[in-house]
Amino acid sequence: MPAHANNAPEIVVTAVESNTPVGLTMEQSAAAIRAGIAGFREWTGYMPIAREFDVGDEPIKVASHGLVASLDWDRLFDLVFDPLTKLVEDSGLGRKELASGGLYFALPANDKVIAKCNLRRHFLDQVNERLALPKTKEFLGVQTGSTGVYVLIERAMEKMRAGEMDFCLIAAVDSYLLEGRLPIYDEQWRLKTDRNPAGYIPGEAGVVLLLETEVFARQRNAPVLLRIDGVGSGKEPNPVTGAKTSTGHGLSQAITSLAEITGYDQPWQWVMSDLNGERYKAYEWGVALPRLNALIHDKHEFSYIAECIGDTGAAVAAIQVGCASEAFKRGYAPAEAALLFAGNDAGNRCALSVSRK
Repeated sequence: MPAHANNAPEIVVTAVESNTPVGLTMEQSAAAIRAGIAGFREWTGYMPIAREFDVGDEPIKVASHGLVASLDWDRLFDLVFDPLTKLVEDSGLGRKELASGGLYFALPANDKVIAKCNLRRHFLDQVNERLALPKTKEFLGVQTGSTGVYVLIERAMEKMRAGEMDFCLIAAVDSYLLEGRLPIYDEQWRLKTDRNPAGYIPGEAGVVLLLETEVFARQRNAPVLLRIDGVGSGKEPNPVTGAKTSTGHGLSQAITSLAEITGYDQPWQWVMSDLNGERYKAYEWGVALPRLNALIHDKHEFSYIAECIGDTGAAVAAIQVGCASEAFKRGYAPAEAALLFAGNDAGNRCALSVSRK
């Protein structure tokens, strides 16, 4: 279990809300994922690209709670609006308190579709217009894909430990179902189809986390779900978009640096990954694990949420945190601390340690 030093204020998670392919709340989603319930369905809205050796046309499977006709970027707002408004309403934070915190967004990484719509500016403008929340101390969005939440957690921890704010709302949202995105990844042989069994099922989700200093949470009698121990990062020289397989260096670096930052003192027995069915990610974990034998227990519990909800891009790390919080709260967590990790298409790797409070 990670040790805590330097008398730094402890950072805790006090609330999580979500909209995933298997639930409209984090409680529902975590229960479904634990039970192995998958939110996959055939979608005739897109047919995989035909190859010269194809026989027949099978529709693609996607992970979505509800398929709708409108699949423009506004769908992202629809995915995260309910979790965000519900969490704010249930948190007990008044307008005066909200103005003293931060509001961060982890958004989809740029691809040909996302880059064209100037997503970050348009999305943040819509947040201001539709939510009518008070101006926060820091309002920002990042587009680093599946590592975005880790990046924002690290920034929020720095701000809170510096005394610049007492809490931070971190919202994460992504959807591979936006118009024009599926062909991009199908062309790259990334999607799981009858033609490519070693791909991922495209998904979508919106998730919101509430991080606070433990002192602030106790002052307002907020329930503490788990403790954020620290974030580590690394860089993989052979990203998934390249011609070579992963070296495992970036992932090993992220987990090793996390152990150093948190004052690691015993192996993690619970690991939650972003493995999604792609050979690249499975191979990367396979080559990184032997280098981490002192940090990962040889009988660790290993899980990957994509087997139930597909690849949820920028939302995956927030769902990991939500699943860990439910496991700690309900007593079925296999260990007192969990190691979470994810990597994006650009080669960035991040690892996060959370523990029972």
